[in-house]
Amino acid sequence: MKRAIRLRATADRKARGYAQRLMNAIGAGDDAAEVINELNRVYNVDLSTQTILMHALWENSGQEVLLDKLNQSTPGEEVLLAVMIPDGNGGVVLPANTVLD
Repeated sequence: MKRAIRLRATADRKARGYAQRLMNAIGAGDDAAEVINELNRVYNVDLSTQTILMHALWENSGQEVLLDKLNQSTPGEEVLLAVMIPDGNGGVVLPANTVLD
């Protein structure tokens, strides 16, 4: 049980770090777009301001969405699910399981 909770906490910590880095990358992409827009204006050219990937990130999961998700949860917060588990083995002790041990 302790191992599973520790693994979950590690995954949560990593996801929060990656979300923060992704927000930073989207912000850097916005900064780059401003510079390219200025270059387009000054030199009268038409360079694309975003790559396909940055456009998809900006369009589908912008910084606001990530920030909202991070602010709506706390580190280690658990999802509460109501799950009814039937007693399918009649109370017999379960065999050892290498994944859970």
